[in-house]
Amino acid sequence: MSKKCYVIVEEYDEDGGFGDAIPTETPVKVFNKKEDAEKYVNENNKPEIYDRPYDDLYAGGCHYIELDIE
Repeated sequence: MSKKCYVIVEEYDEDGGFGDAIPTETPVKVFNKKEDAEKYVNENNKPEIYDRPYDDLYAGGCHYIELDIE
């Protein structure tokens, strides 16, 4: 049986400079319990769309990724 870790990933769009939004994700935190990761996501997942004259920019979302540790 392998152990698992849970990586919290923040989601946001970067302004591509040509009227486009580039979806971006950044790992920010790691938990060794799934319950802790789910709690963090529930408390911190606050997506927001920023108005722009071209494409909308998105920020504030997060999710977790489950990884095996051997």
